[in-house]
Amino acid sequence: MKYTAILVDDEQHAIRTLSAQLGWTKLPIEILGFANSVDEAEELLIEFKPDFLFLDIKMPGKESFELFPALDLKVTDVIFTTAHDEYALKAFKHQASGYLMKPVSTKELKSLLEKLISRRGALAARQQDLLIEEKNGILRIPLNDILYISSESSLSIIHKTDGTQRSVNRLLKELELKLSGEQFYRTHHQYLVNLSKIKEVTKSRNSHLVLTSGKKLPISRAKKVAFYEVFNEPLRP
Repeated sequence: MKYTAILVDDEQHAIRTLSAQLGWTKLPIEILGFANSVDEAEELLIEFKPDFLFLDIKMPGKESFELFPALDLKVTDVIFTTAHDEYALKAFKHQASGYLMKPVSTKELKSLLEKLISRRGALAARQQDLLIEEKNGILRIPLNDILYISSESSLSIIHKTDGTQRSVNRLLKELELKLSGEQFYRTHHQYLVNLSKIKEVTKSRNSHLVLTSGKKLPISRAKKVAFYEVFNEPLRP
């Protein structure tokens, strides 16, 4: 799997050095852009939402800490690269994932990135299940076992690949929020579908999709255009 990064520093030689060091680590990290100021960095963050943000602290005009309101720390790990050790506590209070002192050691850089990549892998593995709290415990269903979920009054019915069903005391909207991302899509007010389980899509006045089980489900008129766009995009591995 490839990861993405943005480098932010007001010194060009620092950006060139860090860029080279990332290459020397041999880790699958693609640099998407460079910024020399907080404002430039914010534009790149909005555009790319990178996995890693390498950030100098002392920037012209604004301190790099002013970037944090624009950051989604669930998406982006922030790694400070700086010559100023006095900001370490402040950095970690902002939930930074790393604090590397200049001149940055390639060995330390690689070690930190390997830990963060490993953590991301573990988190991704946990996110491969749908977890639902129930009175007697927690229900865990692997996402790949779910064909689709249908709405029935205040309940949601989880339809599984083995032909079984499970009713849960949750609104379909709640499960849609839990499963928001690339694998599931609300094709109809009554159905939330696993995109990887769709075998066929029919585009017509009364559009519908066919799942790998052979089950046919309608696609609402209001959802058609947006769904076709999503379905035509391949799912990421």
